[in-house]
Amino acid sequence: MSDTARWIPVGELAHAFAPDSNAPQPTGELAGRSFDLFLENGQVVRHRFETETRLSWTVLDGAGRGRTAEESYFAAKVRESIYFVDFVRHMERATTISLVLDLDARIVTALLARLPGEEECRETLAQRVRQGKELTAVSAAFSSGALDAPFTADTPRHMPTGEMVGARVAYTYSPTEQYEHIYLNEDFYTWHCLAGAEKGLADTDRCHYYNIAENLYFFVWREKIVPTLGAVMVDFDAMRTTGKIFGYAGSDFETVADFPVGARAKLLNVTR
Repeated sequence: MSDTARWIPVGELAHAFAPDSNAPQPTGELAGRSFDLFLENGQVVRHRFETETRLSWTVLDGAGRGRTAEESYFAAKVRESIYFVDFVRHMERATTISLVLDLDARIVTALLARLPGEEECRETLAQRVRQGKELTAVSAAFSSGALDAPFTADTPRHMPTGEMVGARVAYTYSPTEQYEHIYLNEDFYTWHCLAGAEKGLADTDRCHYYNIAENLYFFVWREKIVPTLGAVMVDFDAMRTTGKIFGYAGSDFETVADFPVGARAKLLNVTR
């Protein structure tokens, strides 16, 4: 690698991933459907999929009651009756919502992600350590919920898991972009770019794992050098991923890039 300091913004990464990518095809199967999400925090949020690309959401109860908006969205069918849905909340600064809709179980896992502002991004890692903060300033809040019924103590939920820990997996996003992940423990993983725009770069970052179904996981990572969040469904039966990457398009801390990604997966080894 000629330049070890070549850390690119997410907008540039999106362009690198685009040609002949393995990104999932969007599905229109949710169009015309509506779901009331009864979240464990007491919020009830209606999501109506108006078309194949537009949805409206309204807070029916709980914090923010009465708020409503219409957004563009991306949805992919991961397995039968399991969908990944993602959209930017344009009324809020640098905020996205990702939903794992499990229609058979009638439950949802919701992820609210936010990028830090410029001032927080300028903090050094040493400053964050002294202040007792996480090294990454990218935030991720997870909520479990029920579909079209109140959330109760008996409602099933997608649970955090350590089942991916110890695996080393190669992911091919396109003919030119390939990474490997090493899942170190239940809080951290290491990524390493094998080929592509970030070739030779590597880091260890904060991550989260949720078990969705047998051999199907919701994996979320939060990077600290370039403020980035990734949220993907990892399917070890199909050996592929479906999801998105979210960050700033450039260096202005204003315009965001939120783009779908997918990869073919190859399990390299497992260390217990």
